[in-house]
Amino acid sequence: MFFDARSRIERYLKHNPDTRTILIVGSFGRKSAIRALGMILGQKYTVTMGVNKDVHADIVIFDYKSFGDFPDFVPDLVVVNSCRTAEEAQRFFDVANRAKQVVVNDNDVPRDFLQYSTNPEIITYGDELPAHYYFENQDFSLNGYKGNLVLPEQQRLPVTIKIFGEHNLRPVIMSVAVASLFGLSHQEILSGIEALTPLHGRMSPAKGLRGSIVMDDSAYISVPGIAAGVRTINALESAAKTLVIDDSMPLDGIDMTLLTDVLVLRKNGGVNASPAMQQNPDSQNTKIHYFDDELSLMNYIGERAEPDGIILLEIPLPDIIESYLW
Repeated sequence: MFFDARSRIERYLKHNPDTRTILIVGSFGRKSAIRALGMILGQKYTVTMGVNKDVHADIVIFDYKSFGDFPDFVPDLVVVNSCRTAEEAQRFFDVANRAKQVVVNDNDVPRDFLQYSTNPEIITYGDELPAHYYFENQDFSLNGYKGNLVLPEQQRLPVTIKIFGEHNLRPVIMSVAVASLFGLSHQEILSGIEALTPLHGRMSPAKGLRGSIVMDDSAYISVPGIAAGVRTINALESAAKTLVIDDSMPLDGIDMTLLTDVLVLRKNGGVNASPAMQQNPDSQNTKIHYFDDELSLMNYIGERAEPDGIILLEIPLPDIIESYLW
């Protein structure tokens, strides 16, 4: 499969020598990064995800997972957007060291892993200094993040970003860094950000039962993503903050003090429950409530959801959603 992909890429670039290439590498978050990057770069250039022989693209973005490792391929730019282990870091930076430029996530790539980098052309992005590009948040609401994008030399671009969660905000900051390197104007960057809204199921806000707000995060579920989602809803003004998950997910790493309730759906009678859930199926923690089927869970939410309460939905449960805000 990778050999066929390599042949297609080589043929395409031979016929389109002016096309620039971007490779996204990372343990997680690549799809969010590709979407934000494509939206913003698309304000100036023709951008494709992978090669399309019928389209002359100015820029082609590749996902490392489907791309493979071509030892003699030199991308114009590599984004290292996340990394969990030293083994991954070595593999990712082996690729990044061949690129003409590298952009690195200062939050989701531990700084110790930069020892594997030998590329002098590194730009960083993240939540704050010392990252070259970061975001100063001034207000966070159901309208998104309002604040300043901070560029090198402390240039500030006032902006509202209609995205929710630090794990979804960082790809936008990365895209601003890449767009700046690729010559987009500030207005083109801001137009791209304005066009960005959450995909349904990826921290997308919706009207829920009884006047509640559902933050639908059910499309892709991971423990780091749930923990980030909990921190996100905690930052919104609401007296009631509820997490809805199933028993296959552990509660480790989730700050329970930030939540009013945790509603847990037992899947397949608890057969696939995580070790923590198996050991404590009837926890003494009064915040945690267990349900044997979706109907009883939906009935509970329908009876007890509070107006303006926020529900972080980490399992598919479309019947509690009345309409998405965007």
